[in-house]
Amino acid sequence: MSLIRPLKFGSAALSDAEARVLCGSILIDMMGGLSVTLGAGDMSGLTGLYWHDPSLSLATVYFPKSVLSLTCEGSGDRGVVLLRSVGQSMEVEHRSARIAAISGDVVFVPAQSGLRITLPEGGRLDCAHLPEHAVERHRGTIEALMLKAVPAACLPLHMLTSYAGYLLQRDQQTAEDVAMMVSHFYDFLPLLSQAVGGAAQQSAPDSRMARIRALVDARLGDGGFSIKDVASAERITPRAIQKMFSREGTTFSRHLLERRLERAKAAMMAAGARMSIAEVAYQCGFNDLSYFNRSFRARYQIRPSDLKRQVRPSA
Repeated sequence: MSLIRPLKFGSAALSDAEARVLCGSILIDMMGGLSVTLGAGDMSGLTGLYWHDPSLSLATVYFPKSVLSLTCEGSGDRGVVLLRSVGQSMEVEHRSARIAAISGDVVFVPAQSGLRITLPEGGRLDCAHLPEHAVERHRGTIEALMLKAVPAACLPLHMLTSYAGYLLQRDQQTAEDVAMMVSHFYDFLPLLSQAVGGAAQQSAPDSRMARIRALVDARLGDGGFSIKDVASAERITPRAIQKMFSREGTTFSRHLLERRLERAKAAMMAAGARMSIAEVAYQCGFNDLSYFNRSFRARYQIRPSDLKRQVRPSA
């Protein structure tokens, strides 16, 4: 039986520079590239937990006990990020909006654009990333929650965070366990929306762009997959597809590469020593190992081999 495990990352031996690179490589797919500013000291000894499923990613990071500011670029994905500080207050800035939260409150923000997170006392930060394809059918529901601090005492929120905590901390999980828990996680979103005063709205039908993104995700392991395959499936020209991606500030090739790298990172962390880097690269659609290594390092600022060494199954 295949078992899924959360992963521990970091160690007491990490230097400040190593900790910053590792933290950035873990969180970049959730919130985009980030920079960390500390009021005092450094990030030496950073540790945390990470868990990933194609429909949900979770992370807990233990930062030093010092005033902390994280500036995030945004992932470019039209998904949603959930943020929670534990043990101290938190302020989240998104464009002109400023959301103040106390310990345990959860703030919903769009993953696509940049934001700034301030923890006056540093410490623990919990993050969840709900990717675009998973939230599409919940879009109307989630709109009522965006850019708000949902109180920790809210019962549906308590249930939702309990499911996330189970996934992030339980040592061994079967694929069936994971599918059930992720499904229940999303089932609580309409209840949460109603609890904070927003009526759940009817989700809009899937857009062409959503179909294209879903097709890309389904074919990530196919090294020969190209924009021509998408054009054939959608009965439009490759140029029309490029224009659609251009409106979102990217290109088809860049989107395909980033999704392959995201999947490779998750697979490499989950597989540990059971799979070589070459096997992971091949399964994620890379036909050239050197190109994979260069692209991975450019994206995550860390070599695949170094990332594998810094993560291990949670005991």
